[in-house]
Amino acid sequence: MSTPRELLSQVYAKAGARDWDGVEALIHPDFILHEGESLPFGGQWTGKDALQRCAAAMYGTWEAASVDIHDITGGDEWAVVVLTLTMTSKKGGAPFQQTVCEAGRFKDGLLHELRIHYFDAAEIAGKA
Repeated sequence: MSTPRELLSQVYAKAGARDWDGVEALIHPDFILHEGESLPFGGQWTGKDALQRCAAAMYGTWEAASVDIHDITGGDEWAVVVLTLTMTSKKGGAPFQQTVCEAGRFKDGLLHELRIHYFDAAEIAGKA
């Protein structure tokens, strides 16, 4: 059986390639994604397609956005990815960056929950 670290790596690789069928194969039927309520794409997203819907909303918020994954670490139930999100506001201005930690909890070998933690959610909400 794959470890949470290996599974989360697979989820991010497939999401980065926009292989949403592949992502859904790694998602638990009761999946829930938590984004900060203060964000334009904030709230709870549920279902096997929640990651795809949330990604579309997040990317749609910005003129441009990109993700640079730095590391993924994990234990028996959880794995955490550390990444930099670079965004350009539709309001104009220079691109800005945020460090983000995304914590995934696994159940029955599938991603059951994903909690997104931004360094400064207020900055993101203010520039969106």
